[in-house]
Amino acid sequence: MPSVADPLAIEFANTRSSAGRDRIATLEQFRGWAGGWPALAALAAELGEDELAEVLSQRDTTQTVLHRLVGADRLPEDVWERAMRPGLAAAPFQLVAVPGGGATLAGEPLATVRHLVGRALVDLVLNLRPGELHRCHGVGCERVFLARRAGRRWCDSRICGNRARVAAHARRHRETL
Repeated sequence: MPSVADPLAIEFANTRSSAGRDRIATLEQFRGWAGGWPALAALAAELGEDELAEVLSQRDTTQTVLHRLVGADRLPEDVWERAMRPGLAAAPFQLVAVPGGGATLAGEPLATVRHLVGRALVDLVLNLRPGELHRCHGVGCERVFLARRAGRRWCDSRICGNRARVAAHARRHRETL
């Protein structure tokens, strides 16, 4: 189960970190990733293989929206509509009380997953502060993050940051030869 550090919309978009790296390419991977959110995990357990393509499409749309927001680019109306419609629609589920406290969701799994991640995107967009959302500067990295400190350039300094430092060191070393 992943440690959940960022809002759901960002974590969802970041499941594809580069063209060749998709952490939820299979239903089992999606179920494993969803374990960080109990309601989402329960729904993911009910999804069928044939429904994964819709989840991945929504993830790709979510990532496009976040990339456009970082660049302050105008978002095509069809992309905005595709990204936001599931989160703004009436909830396709009911909350069912669980003995001992808490609740679970009852509804069609795919529609409910799409609503939850769509709603997470709506909530993120409505609550972003100017300049808070950033795209990783790592070569080929597609991830976005909330900058909690000034000057942060990488999604993860141990991965993208280290690659940049190694590349800079190699460049300096070649220049001295």
